[in-house]
Amino acid sequence: MDGLPWKAGCHMEIIGYCVLLAGLVAVVLATLTLRSLRARLSEVAADTDEVAGRVHALPPDLVDYLGEGDRLVLTAELLNPVELAAEKTWVAKPMSAITPNLLRELVYKQAVTQVHKQLAQSNIEADVRVHRGR
Repeated sequence: MDGLPWKAGCHMEIIGYCVLLAGLVAVVLATLTLRSLRARLSEVAADTDEVAGRVHALPPDLVDYLGEGDRLVLTAELLNPVELAAEKTWVAKPMSAITPNLLRELVYKQAVTQVHKQLAQSNIEADVRVHRGR
């Protein structure tokens, strides 16, 4: 071993750097693939929404819920979810800038609970749910 120009631990360092480089390449390739898939998903979602809009289709969860009968459904859309959340906590405004969808989901869950309680107090039996529209 005296004739080798490298020190004894140098082989392991080279292997470590190669593994590190391979890992970085894998992360970059995975990131590029993920971006590509997200872009494609956005295109497909836009196409689906366009077609559904043309045929006036309901979202799938509502079709499953309503079925083919002649049921009547009362709907409500919260037009000010950020303001409603801001009334409860100061964190809502900054959160709406970072994660608006999460904030909206939290507000809707709270609204479902409140509406269900208020209807029950009036002896109204109701199935209160959140459905995602198009």
